[in-house]
Amino acid sequence: MAKKAKNEIMVLGQRIQTKIDDIDIFNLNYWKENPRINAIIKQKYKDSNISDKEIEKELWEKDSVKDLFKDIEKHGGLIDEILVKDNIVLEGNSRLCAYRHLYKRAETRNDEDEILKWSYIRAKIIPKETSYEVVFSILGTWHIKGKTQWDTYEKAAYLKRMHVDYNTSLKDIANSISQTEKFVKDHIDAYDMMVENKIYTLEKFSYFYELIKNKKIREIAIKDPTIISKSVQAIKEGRFKRGEEIREIPKVWNDKKAKKEFFEEKVDFNEAFDTTKGRHPEHENVFYSNLKKVTKSLQVCPVKRIEEIEADGNKKYIIEKLYKEVKNFCKKIGVKS
Repeated sequence: MAKKAKNEIMVLGQRIQTKIDDIDIFNLNYWKENPRINAIIKQKYKDSNISDKEIEKELWEKDSVKDLFKDIEKHGGLIDEILVKDNIVLEGNSRLCAYRHLYKRAETRNDEDEILKWSYIRAKIIPKETSYEVVFSILGTWHIKGKTQWDTYEKAAYLKRMHVDYNTSLKDIANSISQTEKFVKDHIDAYDMMVENKIYTLEKFSYFYELIKNKKIREIAIKDPTIISKSVQAIKEGRFKRGEEIREIPKVWNDKKAKKEFFEEKVDFNEAFDTTKGRHPEHENVFYSNLKKVTKSLQVCPVKRIEEIEADGNKKYIIEKLYKEVKNFCKKIGVKS
C-alpha cells in the first residue's frame, strides 16, 4: 500500500510541516522582503516605508501580473497555491494582487457568486517559527533553479541577502543553486556596485554584471582602476544603449582616438566604437580578427615550434599551404611581396 504523502517541505535538512487552507485575501499582507517586491521598493521608493496599497499599485502596473489575472480567471483559480507565514505572503504576491483585482471587478459588477469565489485564496501555510533563512532557501530553490525565475537583479539581491544576512558561504550558496562560486560572487559584486553608486534602475543590472565579470576589463583595472569609475559614470549618463556594449569597452580603451572620444569628450559608446572599428577592422569582422591572430602566432612562434615543424612533413605542409594561399590572395588584392 502506498505511503500517504505528508504536507511538508524539506529544506536545509529540516522537515517544515505545512497545511493547505483557503485564506481571506484581505487578511493577507504583501511581503516587503520578497526579492521581487524589494526590487520594486528599491527602484521606486528607495526604502521599505511603503504601504500594502502602494505595493499592490506597483504590482498591478506590471504586464506579467495582468497576464496572470487573465490566466487565473481562465482556469477559475490557482494552479499553485501561495506560500504564507503568519498571514504574510512569502511567495505568490503577484497572485494575491490578481485575486484582489478579480474581487474588485466582481464587486463593481455586483456579482455575489464571483465576489465569494475571489474572496479566498488557496495557500500553503508554514509555521510562524520558521526562520527566514529557511524561507529564503525555499525561494532560492524555486526561483533560481526551479520554477519561474527571478530577473538578474532580484537574483543578485537574494544572493546578497543569503551571504550577508544569513552568513551563508559563497560555496554553500553556489551548491544550493547548482552554480559556481564565481557566479554567486559576480552577482553580489554587481549588486554592491549598483547600491554603492545609488543606481536603482533594475534594467541596468546587466551593465554592472558585465562590468564585473569581464576578464579584459579586470586586467586593465589592475593597471588603471579608473576604467571602472569612468564606465560607471557613462552608465549613469545613459551613454550605453545595451548591456552587451560593456563587453566592448576594452577595444575602445585600447584605441587612443576612440578612448578620448568616449571617456573625455563624452560621446555615446556606439559612436566611439564605430571609430574603433574604422581604425581596427578586426573589431568589426571575424575575418580580419582571424588574420591578426595568425599573424601574431607567426610573430611569436618559439624556436622549439619552428624546429618541430621542420622535422615533421605533415606540419610543414600546413605552413606551405598557408604560404601558397597567402601569396595567391596578395596577388588578387594587389599586394606585392
